[in-house]
Amino acid sequence: MDASASQVTPSEPDGVTPAPTSRPLEIASAVGALVFLGALAFLARRIEVRAETGGIDPRWWPELLGTVGVVLALALLVVAVVRPMPRDDLESSTHRGFVRLGLTVAITAAYLVAWPLVGFLVATALFLVAVTAVFGGRGWGALVLFPAITTGFIHLLFDVLLEVPL
Repeated sequence: MDASASQVTPSEPDGVTPAPTSRPLEIASAVGALVFLGALAFLARRIEVRAETGGIDPRWWPELLGTVGVVLALALLVVAVVRPMPRDDLESSTHRGFVRLGLTVAITAAYLVAWPLVGFLVATALFLVAVTAVFGGRGWGALVLFPAITTGFIHLLFDVLLEVPL
């Protein structure tokens, strides 16, 4: 028996084609992230503070996020230029994927409109149910427990513990 016959090669599912490699896409994504997060870090420094405390102030968190994001975006840019990542584990774009994207954008827009009208708890729970259903979640665990636990956790963390009104 020859050695090549004993090797198992993975087969692709029917109708699924891997995404093509795309160095320009990776570079554009890294540059876009770099610009966006650089602007965040820059604009965070411009937040006006009435009294300088010398410690953690309203600028701290957005500036930290922007700075860490810039460092990570630079790392992504270096990797994209030097050695692009293989994309053979990704599927090509499909009509179904674009439909899911459109539904997710519409559901998110509805969520942003509904939040001030019905409140955080109701809007967030309904948003999570809808998005979970769009992405294939079925059953009471995915459509009831997940939204309830996630909404409850966010409410407890921000509204109760951190006293940030939602």
